[in-house]
Amino acid sequence: RAVVAAAVRRPPPLPALPGGPIAGALAPWASPLGPAAGVRAFAVFGFPPQRATKKYSGIHCHPGKAFGYLHPRKRQGKVKRLPNVRLRPCDYKLGPSTDGQYYLRPPYPPHSNRTIEVLQPWGAKKNPWPTKEHKKYAMRWRNIEYAYEPRLMRKPHGHGSQRWTGPVTRIEHHGKGKSTASLLTHDRRLLEW
Repeated sequence: RAVVAAAVRRPPPLPALPGGPIAGALAPWASPLGPAAGVRAFAVFGFPPQRATKKYSGIHCHPGKAFGYLHPRKRQGKVKRLPNVRLRPCDYKLGPSTDGQYYLRPPYPPHSNRTIEVLQPWGAKKNPWPTKEHKKYAMRWRNIEYAYEPRLMRKPHGHGSQRWTGPVTRIEHHGKGKSTASLLTHDRRLLEW
């Protein structure tokens, strides 16, 4: 019995390979006796492999796999269709009024998702606007114009006012139909103080 028990506990030695210490060596998280041994398998991530915990884990946590799941069911290469969202208190800015007082100013251009079709306002049963395309809000003074269309970010990190961003283009009109366009910034949030 002692000889049989010792043979079960210690697997036979494996030949050494030039690329690694032992040929066919099991990963440190795998059980040498297989899933029937009653040893709980756990997920790893990164290189060198680290054990995934409840508080910290990598992007892919499939046990024994370095590059994610074998058959992913979630979207692959598709942009998530974002909805229209109502204005929140953090979207308003404090601005001066014409009578010398201050008021909460709504954002301009208005925050509407321009990546989807034109929808009716919140609570309305039909769209009061007859057009099927989004309205354009020009920001122009004399011969200088700024083109900016707010885009809703999928995962904003930080303050709620950082949810809307997009590229800002400066267009200088020279007259006679000629104009010069230059990209001011790729992210509107970089222009804020």
